[in-house]
Amino acid sequence: MTISQHTCRICCAVGNHPTFVGREMMFGTREEFEYFQCNSCGCLQIAGIPHDLGQFYPTSYYSLTAPSRNQSSPLRAMLLKQRFRNAVFGRGYKLNQLLSNWIKMPELRVDTVLPVVKVLQQAGIRNFSARFLDVGCGSGSLWLANLRTMGFRQLFGADPFINSDVNCDGITIFKRQLNEMTGSFDFITFHHSLEHIPDQEAALASACRLLAPNGVILVRIPIVSSYSWRHYRTNWVEMDPPRHLYLHSRESIRFLAEKLGLNLYATICDSLDLEFYGSEQYLRGIPLTAKNSYWLNHDNQIFTQEEIESFKNMARQVNEQDECGRACFFFRKTE
Repeated sequence: MTISQHTCRICCAVGNHPTFVGREMMFGTREEFEYFQCNSCGCLQIAGIPHDLGQFYPTSYYSLTAPSRNQSSPLRAMLLKQRFRNAVFGRGYKLNQLLSNWIKMPELRVDTVLPVVKVLQQAGIRNFSARFLDVGCGSGSLWLANLRTMGFRQLFGADPFINSDVNCDGITIFKRQLNEMTGSFDFITFHHSLEHIPDQEAALASACRLLAPNGVILVRIPIVSSYSWRHYRTNWVEMDPPRHLYLHSRESIRFLAEKLGLNLYATICDSLDLEFYGSEQYLRGIPLTAKNSYWLNHDNQIFTQEEIESFKNMARQVNEQDECGRACFFFRKTE
């Protein structure tokens, strides 16, 4: 760590901020990039945004590959919708009890930690007519696919890096910048996409413009106000230079939102064991996509079973202690 003068792009603080040099380790190029952490708002951000960000998102980048779709029969889809109607909205209890003898409700999660039902309840989604927009979701959004399974139908995404518009199984993903989108949405989500966007304020301002009355914006991001950043520093897997342009602190994301008239009303910690085994890989010089990477193949034996269990325990612990390196922030417009 060194000290150098920079201007924070979040709170505009000018001064001598701590600087760090991170390496590109997802693909293992090991190219170095300078970051600084604002002394005022705490946001860790890349010092110079690369002119051509697209070069750091090869076709093998995970979000640019569309996930496989699980097609359900019309009857199964109808029955599942009734079961989720009870789970999300608390309606149709007796019918749900009857259907539970015939059809098992899948346990849908965002990544592997966060239940989709919990997210929808926290956002106050009240019926199946809700309109969703997933920002920066790549060619296929697991989030939108899960919502489709539950019975929602007004499902949209926006990502400027995909090859062309995608329309599959009732989900439409546009090859567009967020500021090019039109319409009104009840729930706008940034599932680990905001940290990739150069102009943070403009992105959230566009989301505010598209937000329906009483709508909610969800920002899921890695946060620097965490045990993992303090412990691993530039080997923290979530730093991900240079794709992660911003690693917000809790203070900086709140500051940015309030600047745009958004109120932070709920936060959920959702760290994964990846936060620990990925960072441990980087300490050993193993890129995330290396052939012997545990992330790529859990059968790779670079960690002992005891270490793997410890990573899972650490993820649970930092979530419980509010020391997570990944969190979900729920915002509504200030009344």
